[in-house]
Amino acid sequence: MLTDQERQWIDQHAYVPEHLPDYVGAISNAEPFLHHQYLFFIAKNHMFFNGYPLSVDAEPVERVYESVLDQFKPTSVALVASSNWLATEANEVAAVDSYYQLELPLRSIGAANAYMLRRAAKNLRVARGRFGREHRRIVKAFINSRNLTRRQKSLYRRIDNYMKASHTTVLFEARSGKKLAAFNIVDLGAVNYAFYLFSFRSNQLNVPGASDLLFYEMVKFAHSEGKMAVNLGLGVNAGIRRFKEKWGGKRFLDYHSMMVDKREMDIGQLAKKL
Repeated sequence: MLTDQERQWIDQHAYVPEHLPDYVGAISNAEPFLHHQYLFFIAKNHMFFNGYPLSVDAEPVERVYESVLDQFKPTSVALVASSNWLATEANEVAAVDSYYQLELPLRSIGAANAYMLRRAAKNLRVARGRFGREHRRIVKAFINSRNLTRRQKSLYRRIDNYMKASHTTVLFEARSGKKLAAFNIVDLGAVNYAFYLFSFRSNQLNVPGASDLLFYEMVKFAHSEGKMAVNLGLGVNAGIRRFKEKWGGKRFLDYHSMMVDKREMDIGQLAKKL
């Protein structure tokens, strides 16, 4: 459990989405803890460990990780970090990727992006909104139309929980008349960073440039709120990488996500001793 002072300190140093206690807590039903400048979450016998230190002078991640394991003794662990030390522990490599970052203010807008903005602005109105039935319907359609893992589906289905739990999220929506064409969700809880977490488009109302227009309005708002950069999330696939790169996003941090079954490891270690 985090104290108010710990939460404030985390907000001052957060730079990846997994540093947002309300975000991770809401999508995992887990309790956040801070130990030697590393954030982790506990849900019954499962632990989510964030291997990205919140300070440059933090202790080595291996030492902190082992300390937390000894204290809580989880049977399963989800790990994220940039370090390759995870590979020695992992039972399942879930993802290898990179975070993208956009420095603020936005220096310039390329001709192609400017064209898409003008095109979308003729047909859409962007405003801040509240997550409701229309947004849930678009998320559900997205889940049903993609080949997603069980964990990915669980994440998207818990967006509603996250929006209710967090006081630092902003939803930007683009509408054509009263019809919802697309929406973004950004978290502004960290002092220096905005976090571009979700972006969805309607599969029934396709307006070219909708994602560009929402992105541009989100970036302007983040800058007006005093953020120095936007964490754009992971590359995920070629299409998403192209979108982030065309707006000036650059890779800034390696990402490894892995699962560890401690029960299997304990049995294996016991067998070696025998």
